[in-house]
Amino acid sequence: MKNKVDVAIIGAGFAGSILAAALAKSGLRVALIDSTHHPRFAIGESSTPIADMILRRLAQNYQLPYLEGLSTWSSWQSQFPEIACGRKRGFSYYQHHRNQAFSEQTLGQSSLLVAASANNDVADTHWYRAEVDQFLFGQAVDLGVMALLGHEIVQINSDESGRFTLRSMCQTGEANLHSDWIVDASGASSVSARLLDATDLTHTVRTQTRTTYGHYRAVGSWSHKLNELGQDIGLNPFDADDAAQHHLLENGWLWMLRFNNEITSVGRTEWIGPATLDHGRHGNGPDISKAHTITHDFHDYPSLAELMATASLTAPPEGVRSTGRLQRLVAPSLRQRHLMLPTAAMTLDPLHSTGIAHALAGVDRILNILMLTQSGTEQRQAVQQYETSFLQESKLLDELVSTAYLVMNDFERFTAACMIYFAGAIRCEERYQQGQNPTHLWNADDREFVQFSKQACFALRQPNDDYQTMIPEGLAPWNTAGLMDPNVQNRYAYTATK
Repeated sequence: MKNKVDVAIIGAGFAGSILAAALAKSGLRVALIDSTHHPRFAIGESSTPIADMILRRLAQNYQLPYLEGLSTWSSWQSQFPEIACGRKRGFSYYQHHRNQAFSEQTLGQSSLLVAASANNDVADTHWYRAEVDQFLFGQAVDLGVMALLGHEIVQINSDESGRFTLRSMCQTGEANLHSDWIVDASGASSVSARLLDATDLTHTVRTQTRTTYGHYRAVGSWSHKLNELGQDIGLNPFDADDAAQHHLLENGWLWMLRFNNEITSVGRTEWIGPATLDHGRHGNGPDISKAHTITHDFHDYPSLAELMATASLTAPPEGVRSTGRLQRLVAPSLRQRHLMLPTAAMTLDPLHSTGIAHALAGVDRILNILMLTQSGTEQRQAVQQYETSFLQESKLLDELVSTAYLVMNDFERFTAACMIYFAGAIRCEERYQQGQNPTHLWNADDREFVQFSKQACFALRQPNDDYQTMIPEGLAPWNTAGLMDPNVQNRYAYTATK
């Protein structure tokens, strides 16, 4: 039957296409279904060392060498120069004050740089998703994957055996596809959660943010601006423009991610939840009923206003996009033979650039599940483990991210909150490098680390300064990268395991 496949994947973004290609390589019949066409505007653009390690793992395990080519800046440039990306040496954070040019009396007082790679050759990347997603989709199709673009799924039914029928609408009318498995890779659209009446778990999520974003041309150089403002940029472990830039503002932050096609991704993320700090300035959050644009903030922050003075919006074509509350959460398996990638089951927040890594880890785990064809019991156990890992990872991230927002106006506290995340991420990288197969990302399977993280976040949210001693001492068992060293002035030159 032409309309019968082993696995139907909803969503033809990077994760769905990689999953489809690996399954096709393994001899399965696969369909990719998406309501849109390529190329298309998308965010979720910042890769990390964990994401790159998983890419190489998938490349080797499923004979997909192009994935390894996308895993570092240098290999990307040599193998796929036609696909736009940006060089990402690490993470950078700068605290701005309203109506004041950026400044700091001492280096590190209002800035933090955390390297994710030792040099430019092994640097991570920012993905220009319109071109990356289109390329990965094309690779899947070349391997024999059935492509159903422009198909909006309107109904999902299952029979007594648990097999599915997906009914979709397209320009030519109605289509039906029969599949043994469904994998939802539709991201924030979360198509199957809506059609299968998933139980909404969003009320359990502490983080409460919204975002506004777009792509701009001719954004000024932050590295040049720092030089103009008198900062000795030679002391920085990497160029300020080669980073996931975080510009901390009142009640949130602004990201800037630069690509090598003269385009910069710019987005503003705001806290909209209640405050829990007596000394915080969040109040009850902004009035989300009011229209919001990115540009209204630039006039209030002179150094950023200068960067955007000559910038022009290039995408999306309809203008900047604004969301309501970003956060949503459902269980990642809603039926027998149904799975959701982490990025379809949850949207949290872009603060720590976790989206690409979480999606790729989901691809890797789902592939392992679908390859377990010998034992139904073994497969069900693997699905249960997948759900457990996802929920525990999500809970840890939520704790760390929500706390970082609540202390964002206190740069020292915010830095401490970030150090907890980086310690967990680096430990996870080390485990991958050692050939282990972590069941959880960000060290979320280490009970002692999770417990410490909860205690540390609680301490950070208190108005006293007990965290200043408690966190450095408590973080010691996992702090292999020399984090929280007062002698380095918030300049961490090499924390990665590459």
